Amino acid sequence: MRLIRDRFAAVNLNPNAAGPKFKETVKALEKDESLRSDFFKACLLKLGLQVNPLEQAVPSLSRLHLSSVNASDVADLMSSWQEIITVEGGEDFIKGENDTFHLEDPETRWSMSAMKTAISDAEKETLEEDAESGDRIIDYNKVVKRLASHTVELPSAKETPYFNHAGFYSNLKHYNPRLLSNTYAFGRYLLYGEVVTSTSTMLERNPILLKLLPSGFTFTATTQVAGRGRGSNVWVSPPGSLMFSTVIRHSMSLTQTAPVVFVQYLAALAIVEGIQSYDRGYSSVPIKLKWPNDVYALDPQSEEGKPSYVKIGGILVNSSYTLVVGIGINVANAAPTTGLNILASRAKLEPFQPEKLLARILTSLEAIYGQFSRTGWDRNLESLYYKHWLHSDQIVILEAEGGVKAKVKGITRDFGLLLAEELGWEDRPTGKMWQLQSDSNSFDFFKGLVKRKL
Repeated sequence: MRLIRDRFAAVNLNPNAAGPKFKETVKALEKDESLRSDFFKACLLKLGLQVNPLEQAVPSLSRLHLSSVNASDVADLMSSWQEIITVEGGEDFIKGENDTFHLEDPETRWSMSAMKTAISDAEKETLEEDAESGDRIIDYNKVVKRLASHTVELPSAKETPYFNHAGFYSNLKHYNPRLLSNTYAFGRYLLYGEVVTSTSTMLERNPILLKLLPSGFTFTATTQVAGRGRGSNVWVSPPGSLMFSTVIRHSMSLTQTAPVVFVQYLAALAIVEGIQSYDRGYSSVPIKLKWPNDVYALDPQSEEGKPSYVKIGGILVNSSYTLVVGIGINVANAAPTTGLNILASRAKLEPFQPEKLLARILTSLEAIYGQFSRTGWDRNLESLYYKHWLHSDQIVILEAEGGVKAKVKGITRDFGLLLAEELGWEDRPTGKMWQLQSDSNSFDFFKGLVKRKL
């Protein structure tokens, strides 16, 4: 809603974009801006939502920090990027297809004021360039992203106050004792930014860089200003969520025994298993999986005897054989959003630490993906998935099949399609089975409706 509202704010309209009367329209909008904003807030309040009384600007992009469990490994990784690094004015850049990265000199990266000025100037430049077209929304793709490589020691608390790198790697070693000897361990290399566009976009849409990243390379952020969802969904993701994207190199030789479509199910499993094995006592945290790629939690506001579930996380897998697995989970988000810490509080458990949770989900994903690569979608993974999902024997209406009634039986082992058994008179099976693709169907869990995706 915020992005739609701001799109038609006077500040984002070019008075010269239309006829002579358009200037008067823009001036009128500018004069009534506070009333317009109040009207939208009132609409949201009427819908029962909480509204921040203070206006908040979208934050500027921050510096990116590249680190590793072994600091010296960062230099090795960057050495492998030499073929795509260009030098301009004595500075190193990687010019990707979607983003440009400035590889900062470690000795000069402490010039915080210089960085802030550079980013502000870049943002101002995009506003000026777009003013003629009437679109004054900042194009963050044009802002040069500054990347600091930590080849000697981990980023300090001063550099990354909202993410504890030492805590992350300490927990990663705890959950994965083989970390130091495994070159391709998930999380071994970590890229972090306090404010970024989208971790998935910056990896997936810069294939020149993506092709040189090892399997398990992970990119996480505190805030995303252009987070991505299924289809064309885009939103601002504020602090309080755990957001990250992990690179998986799925070999073409595995396509027959371990089809890539199952990776979204593996990621969903890793989230649930990671949360419930986070520490002692967390196995009872009430979370479930919704087909094909959403994570739901028991709504704390459910009436006794009438459990209901709310979405707290999602997965987005992009690309073909170099996969980018994007994950977002509500952790410390305040009401009315449901987050993991609300569930932990109800169970009298300590709040989740994002660094520790990230480490646990990554090690869970590595173990589950490793098993999948060896044995495919076998009975063990299948039973584990069904243990956590919401749909066993759920009766649904298949909208795209003429509104027939069916009972969910599972997912197929070959292509991960939703398997549903058609029901006839008095809900008796007719013997006909339906197989539904996740890319063309949407599952409305609460309405018991599988509908064609528009």
